[in-house]
Amino acid sequence: MKRIPEEKIEAVRSATDIVGLIGEYVQLTKRGRNWFGLCPFHDENSPSFSVSADKQMFHCFGCGAGGNAITFVMDVENVPFTEAVAKLGVRAGVEVEVPDTEGSARERMPESHRRLIDAHTFAAEYYQHLLLNTVEGEEALEYLRGRGFTDGAIEKFGVGYSLGNSDSLARLLSRKGFSEEEMEEAGLVIRPEHGGSPFDRFRNRIMFPLHDANGRTVAFSGRVIEKAENEPKYLNSPETPIFNKGEILYNYHNARLAARKSGNVILFEGFMDVISADLAGIQSGVAIMGTALSDKHLSLLGRITRSVVICTDGDNAGWEAARRFSRLFKTGRTEATVAVIPDGMDPDDYIRKHGGEQFREQVIGQPHTLLSFAMMYARRGKNLNNENDILQYIHEVLEELAGNTTPVERDLYLNQLSRETGVSAEALTAQFRKAEAKNVRAEKPTPHKQERPPEKPAGKTRNTPVSRAERILLSHILRDGAVFAGIRDSEEGNPFFHDEYTAIYVNLAGFYEEFGEPDVHRFAESLQDPELRRIVMETAMSELSDEHVGEEVQDCIRHIRKYRIEMEIREKMQQSREAEKLHDHLRALELSKQIIELKKSLSAV
Repeated sequence: MKRIPEEKIEAVRSATDIVGLIGEYVQLTKRGRNWFGLCPFHDENSPSFSVSADKQMFHCFGCGAGGNAITFVMDVENVPFTEAVAKLGVRAGVEVEVPDTEGSARERMPESHRRLIDAHTFAAEYYQHLLLNTVEGEEALEYLRGRGFTDGAIEKFGVGYSLGNSDSLARLLSRKGFSEEEMEEAGLVIRPEHGGSPFDRFRNRIMFPLHDANGRTVAFSGRVIEKAENEPKYLNSPETPIFNKGEILYNYHNARLAARKSGNVILFEGFMDVISADLAGIQSGVAIMGTALSDKHLSLLGRITRSVVICTDGDNAGWEAARRFSRLFKTGRTEATVAVIPDGMDPDDYIRKHGGEQFREQVIGQPHTLLSFAMMYARRGKNLNNENDILQYIHEVLEELAGNTTPVERDLYLNQLSRETGVSAEALTAQFRKAEAKNVRAEKPTPHKQERPPEKPAGKTRNTPVSRAERILLSHILRDGAVFAGIRDSEEGNPFFHDEYTAIYVNLAGFYEEFGEPDVHRFAESLQDPELRRIVMETAMSELSDEHVGEEVQDCIRHIRKYRIEMEIREKMQQSREAEKLHDHLRALELSKQIIELKKSLSAV
């Protein structure tokens, strides 16, 4: 598919007044040259959301969101670039021809994958039509309404119904031009091994579509209304070229915007819990699809939030799941807490019994820290009047605290442990020190870990000297292609240290290669990652002097280069200490030589 012509995009930009556009979503008040209102991307009481009519940009001083008219629509309505341009084109009276509103991500998709998505899109529309508009779907619709489903929830989550006929969908897909091979590859039909006509995988089930991060239907989960013997309650699509359950979080595409308002994401085990929570007013819920929490899941969560509330079932299996999930967040960049549901209920049951308000306030609103939950987990099933159980409980808690606590946390939890067990805080502290010493000795780094560079934290733009230097440097190369070319063609290479700035630099190189001239609006719109867009637009909003640009650029590069060397020295010193602990004197000596050379190069910067 051809891209939207640049002149059309520019016509849409020029015809759109950002103040008027955002005023349709946010109540704005003029203060000085800019307009201010409550940010639509996070909850706040005092207006920190600024809109500049002069620059045709917006920026939130609270959450850091920023951009122009097109990126605003992309973020606030969670739509791809082409669809945002089309929406603004209709609003401004500029005709924009967009054959495919799923944008560049779909353009890069193999044709075979597009066909599978088209088949799922058709199936989802067909299933929902059957649920809402046919006699056959009445029983399923009554069941859902009895469970509290509103018509709005059914529409939002795309819930549908599959007929009991063996081949109704297969016949319709065939009429739409899909081959039997495509239908089978999509996981929508099953072809008998010994010949015969293909038949529908899902029959007589309530259908829940599963979406990828861009909101495209890629799979289904079908639930029976009344479970028969030897029949699974839920039947899920098999893994296909477009569906990997280890890479999908249910409702992620809806939760992205809601998470920016609520400040967190609620991680459930199943999609029924997500829908129940949504009906209770919690719209930032996601769920894994009957699998372990993967690195991909953690990465997806990290893109939209820095705070995850784990909310699993209150039975033994739910506690075990919460324990597994919580351990994965210990060393991650995303903070996590655990909401515990009492009496062995699952979230859906709790909401149905106690109501949404109590669920929001008493469960989600009062989560436990990971360490507090670890203590609750360790205490389960133990009789603290029994000496062996007390000793086992103390052992498990101290193992959990060792290496994972600040001094304040240590005192807090040791005092709590003392009150629960009757053992003095002094004795527990002494035992804790032994556990911590044992933990330190056990942490012998592997050669791979020794060579690993220090982790570069992600997230919002830092307010450190090196980050300020990176922001100033980024601002110059965004505004001046000659400055960028000078850095690109130098021996310095990528001048940035932090990952997000490096990613922007790489994308900017491709942008200049394609367009030649600087254009902050166009460049920001080309970025798929909202966090990178935010940094670019926040940088573009800053004021810079046009005097002494060359000297300022070189000063920033020197500052970043110096910081990079300092970090390398710090890492090698740590490696040297570890080598000495392991009595690897040859490696320690080699590292010392490298440190001396680095310090020499540092003095020359």
